[in-house]
Amino acid sequence: MNQLIIKRHIRIIFLGVFILFFINKFAFRPWILAQNSPQLLKIIAWSVPNFIEAVMGSILLTGGLFYLQNNFVSLLKQLADYHIYLIAVSFASIYVLTQEIKWHNLGGRNVYDPNDFMASILGVLFIFGVLCKFGFREKSIK
Repeated sequence: MNQLIIKRHIRIIFLGVFILFFINKFAFRPWILAQNSPQLLKIIAWSVPNFIEAVMGSILLTGGLFYLQNNFVSLLKQLADYHIYLIAVSFASIYVLTQEIKWHNLGGRNVYDPNDFMASILGVLFIFGVLCKFGFREKSIK
């Protein structure tokens, strides 16, 4: 079986947004809300988790699809990397956007906010661009 080796930039992005989530939740957002901060900073503080959810979800789905492609599902073996990215980002988009418009509550409490919707779209577009431009995995030598 082929080993899935994730490129360094993907690992850095994943770790970076994970850390950003905690900084935002426990430091930035409380500080912004305690101050008389501009509305733009409040919007950012409340919408950053949606961006992060889209990025991390897309990365996890991409990794899962490549793992399945490498080890189990013969149908996936026929797909180019770009198609895997497109499938993963599509599933992530469906999840985060349907959650945002309250079709489900799988991610916890949610209040519709157009800024959160836009943050989710930006997160998906960001990671899709990164995946298409720089890739996700190191090509294995057979």
